[in-house]
Amino acid sequence: MSNYRSAVLALATCATSLTVAACTAGITTATTPATSAAAPSRSASVAAASTPSTASPGRMIAISGSAGSFPVPAGAKVAENVADGQQVIVLFSAVAPAQVSSFYATALPRAGYAISGNSLVSEGGGTEAIIEFSGHGYKGNIATLSHFSGAGVSVAGLGTKNVTTISLMPK
Repeated sequence: MSNYRSAVLALATCATSLTVAACTAGITTATTPATSAAAPSRSASVAAASTPSTASPGRMIAISGSAGSFPVPAGAKVAENVADGQQVIVLFSAVAPAQVSSFYATALPRAGYAISGNSLVSEGGGTEAIIEFSGHGYKGNIATLSHFSGAGVSVAGLGTKNVTTISLMPK
């Protein structure tokens, strides 16, 4: 895992810089798709891992800390799921930023998190999504890039397209 620590930290730094860039650009929220209030009733485990038709379904993965699990979109290829001190970092690829934004707009509230910002930005020929949330004693950020080209950053299985970083820290 120590081989990946610098890559994980670089991707976490990238996520933070995306959040700062969106805030300095005056982007604080994005319109999220409307959800249907008349969704059929399902068991808690199925409901937590599924979303309305506007977002792809997902699954829960185990994470360190008191949160215990966290939703990820269907098709996400999780490359890292590590705890560094009190911070939890999850890295995945294979899901486009618009899909990540749409998925988490419904999956986070279903999992007990409150969303404070969800921005989808087109910039430099690519797309970025930045989501800020809190819950279960944590605050977190999700940052996703359609094209990630961090110099010297490499995590086996991550690739450079549709890269997402999730960072959770205790409040």
